This record gives sequence, C-alpha cells and structure tokens, in this order.
Amino acid sequence: MDNANADFQKGIYKIYISGLQSSTTFGQILKEEYGIDAIYSGCLFDEKLDCYSKFMHTKIKEKFGQDIFEKITKKAELVDICGGCDKQAVFSGGEKELMKFIYCNLDLKKANYSENNTGVIFLSFVIDTTGVVTGIKIIKGLIPPYDKEVIRVAGLIPKWTPAIKNEKSIIQQKILQIKFDSKTKEIHCR
Repeated sequence: MDNANADFQKGIYKIYISGLQSSTTFGQILKEEYGIDAIYSGCLFDEKLDCYSKFMHTKIKEKFGQDIFEKITKKAELVDICGGCDKQAVFSGGEKELMKFIYCNLDLKKANYSENNTGVIFLSFVIDTTGVVTGIKIIKGLIPPYDKEVIRVAGLIPKWTPAIKNEKSIIQQKILQIKFDSKTKEIHCR
C-alpha cells in the first residue's frame, strides 16, 4: 500500500486488472482520457498487486468521481460494439426521438397488454452501412405477444446516419431496453 500511496502522490495512476480479458478498450480509455495505466496481470492472483489496486481504485474514485469505472465500462462497451468506430450511428433527432418513435408506434392493444404484466424487453438490431435497421431480435423478452410487437415496431424504424470508421460507413449493433407499460408509453409519446 505504501507504493500505491507514493505513486498516487507523484501523480502516477495505475490499476492492475486480473483475469482473461477479451478486450483492452477499458484500459485504452483509462489511459487516453485520465492518464491511468491499466496493467493486465492475467489469471495469477498476486496479493500485493491486489492491495495496490484496491488502494488506487479508492484514490482514483476520490479524484475523478465515484462512477469513473462505470462510465469507462459503458464507453468501452459502446466502442467494442461499434468495433472501435470513429462516430456512432445516429437516429435523426437523437435518442429522445428514437424512443418517441418506438413508444408512439407500440400498439398495446394489439399485444393484449395488461397492467398486471409489465417489464423490460431487451431489443438488439444492427444499423447497416446505408443506415437501415436489420438483424432485429429479442435478447430478453417478456411474453410472445409483447416481444412480437416490439419486433414489429423495430422493423418500422426509419434510416439512421450509419456509424463511421476511417471515413467509411460501417455496421453497428445497438441494444435497447424497451419498458413495456402504458405509463412509459405516455411519457415518451407526447
């Protein structure tokens, strides 16, 4: 812990990440945006490194905000889903307009909606290089009529501005949480 404290006092920020990593995007964002080195230590557990990292995690949260690691995790997931794109795919009018489109087109009666049966549906789709929504599927559904209605509405979503990488349009996967209830529909569809 003395080494971690000394490093922190000198402005040297490092964390050790153990386990197998499928992506190093998290570490790249830490370094680029905050000057924090992420050192991947593999599957071997080292008590000293663990102690160092726990101390450094606490100090980094104090300096950069308690939610720094959650923010970076979300950003890394987006970058990985986008394949490291330079610009994310964009729905005309942004996320607020996308949700308005979805909720205004949801036909609760058609799905035999009941106030006693609400919840969240996880929807996945791909925006192709021309901005068209394809590959629509439910990752986690509720009941078949609700899932079917969400898929129907997703098929109506108009063209997006596609994601860009190296000045070329690329495909991008999107995952949305659609809360299937009348109150949420009212809020978004005004």
